[in-house]
Amino acid sequence: MGLKLRSIERAAWQDYLKGTTQGSLFHRWEWQDIIETGFGLRVNRLGLFDDEGVLKGLLPLIERKMSLLKLAGSPLSGAATPHCGPLGAVSLTEVLAALEGYAAEQHIDYLEMSLPTLAEKDTFEQNGYTVEELITLELPIPTDETSLWSGLEVRCRNAVRKAEKSGVEVIEPQTLEEWLEPYYELSCGVYRRQEMEPPFSKEYFTALWQNLYSSGDLVVLLARFEGKIIAGGIFPRDRNVGYYLDGVSDREYNKVVPNNLVQWEYLKRAQAMGIQLYDMVGANIPSIAKFKKSFGSIERNYLYAYRNRTIAARVGRTVYAKHGETIKKFLKRS
Repeated sequence: MGLKLRSIERAAWQDYLKGTTQGSLFHRWEWQDIIETGFGLRVNRLGLFDDEGVLKGLLPLIERKMSLLKLAGSPLSGAATPHCGPLGAVSLTEVLAALEGYAAEQHIDYLEMSLPTLAEKDTFEQNGYTVEELITLELPIPTDETSLWSGLEVRCRNAVRKAEKSGVEVIEPQTLEEWLEPYYELSCGVYRRQEMEPPFSKEYFTALWQNLYSSGDLVVLLARFEGKIIAGGIFPRDRNVGYYLDGVSDREYNKVVPNNLVQWEYLKRAQAMGIQLYDMVGANIPSIAKFKKSFGSIERNYLYAYRNRTIAARVGRTVYAKHGETIKKFLKRS
């Protein structure tokens, strides 16, 4: 009969994660709480069960209503979740069959999924998905600071030195109140300059802190110059992998290059925390990719796949690709 997708409780989810070395931060139950609180989305915590009712894997499936369309993804675009997908010793063919059955039952119009490698491209295409190859940037972290420093490009090391000589200092807040307001204002400013709606709310930043900080799985850094917060970064972790989830800065202070110093200070902390791999998350905007590569990161390709299950979804995706920002502004006002 094949695999079936069913909702499962937290205890079963946690027990499964404890018994596997697979997965990432974005498969954790707490991360699904962050998405629900921070974006107002529904996350279906689904188990993959065989014919005998044995739990064989997990699939977090983020769900959103957009006008008359029902969208779902693992991850779903716009939910600040760079990686996800199914987890477990099951084939993608079985997972996609189970997901198709679930989507039909739940009247889902559109599906998305990403996988960390390129190996399953043919499987996606055979199941009616359109597949794209995307790029992230990863930095293996050496165990000594000398090697870490020498891995930076010359221009990056010079920028770090310039920030330090200019008087920029990087601080690590210990409470939510120390960073939430200044970070949020910088975040709004970044997107305001581009005439875009800020994607992150105070509720999202608060949920990150409340779910990850007490366990030691979140570092927030702020750059201060002449008494003013001018830049910052958010860096969650899962076991020995760290992530560059978000970064903000005031471009009026670009001349003192605070972003380079924020990254360098994080790298030193990551090394001390025993993090072995730093995922800088995304390299599809050339200017941002150039900045990230200056720290010695290297490209890794991964798969992003989507499937329009209905004609309405196909039309909707085409319209959204052309007028996405206008639609987001309208939906926010309404």
